[in-house]
Amino acid sequence: MNDFVVKTHKVKIAGREFTLAFTLKAMIALQKNADLYDFDEVNKMVSSPEGLLDVLYILAYTGEKLNGGELDVDKEWFAIHIPANARKFISIQIAVMKALADGMSMESAEDENEEVDLVLREIEKKRKKTGSPGEKSPDGD
Repeated sequence: MNDFVVKTHKVKIAGREFTLAFTLKAMIALQKNADLYDFDEVNKMVSSPEGLLDVLYILAYTGEKLNGGELDVDKEWFAIHIPANARKFISIQIAVMKALADGMSMESAEDENEEVDLVLREIEKKRKKTGSPGEKSPDGD
């Protein structure tokens, strides 16, 4: 049996480094607390400053818990310490998007340090069952 591994991402704000993690707990918190939360609209969710702040806080809280710690700042702290420039905003968006994407799609393989895309794994299983991906079935099937 494989153990699931949560991949985390780091983001630096006001000289401090925060770990971001997207787990089931974070998903539930987003659904309860972030009005903008919708899996199909993740880009919209993190493109607004308020939406990004909501998601950043929840992922940072989850990341700290995952590492056995406590997040010692609140959303207001993030809002005050994040400069209002596009470069920093985009770097935080990227870290948040990576944490969300990795939390939804990756699982550890037999080697703890190797990660496997579950969708890719299923596609490969189907290819092995049917032969090559472009192989036609015999007439009459």
